[in-house]
Amino acid sequence: MANPTITKCLIGEARMNFAHVFTPDSFDDKSDPKYSVVLSFPKSDKKLYKTIEAAINECVEKAKSQYGGALPKKFNIIEIQDGADWDEKFELEDFYVIKASSSYKPEVVKKAKVMGKVQLVPITDEDEFYSGCYGYASVTFYKYDTGVSKGITCGLNSLLKSRDGEKLGTGSGSAEADFAGVLDDIEDPFEDDDVV
Repeated sequence: MANPTITKCLIGEARMNFAHVFTPDSFDDKSDPKYSVVLSFPKSDKKLYKTIEAAINECVEKAKSQYGGALPKKFNIIEIQDGADWDEKFELEDFYVIKASSSYKPEVVKKAKVMGKVQLVPITDEDEFYSGCYGYASVTFYKYDTGVSKGITCGLNSLLKSRDGEKLGTGSGSAEADFAGVLDDIEDPFEDDDVV
């Protein structure tokens, strides 16, 4: 049976954070692995904020109608979070964030020209869609009821990469750059080994 509370929403352009879109991931040993991404967008984008807020509110109203006009107690509603509340190492102070996830693998695509025609093509290289790139996300807000908890959450449908960005979570540099000044000081004990 279809979920009558479903409300679709397009979020973008957003920066992709904590992207697990090719392989599902679990944040703890108790949760089922899911495909997910944390979408961040500038606080200056008031139009996008209102679009997401309206989609959540629409979903809430649909849920209320299923409960006779009022939501039950302990009903969890996903919120647009202030990036300033996150750890400062993520540098999200100037962003709003919202997480989308799914048990099903999302379509991940990009705009490309194929035989002279512009179309969407799948991204299969995991290095091409990464935490730090930018794009658009098709998401669905819907009511859930696990028997233990109830609420509104954000489901991930598909992703469209729009441009590259600085990769996140890759450290502060590369080994080649980090050790460039000391390479001549080290005798190479592996000079006779074949490097494949």
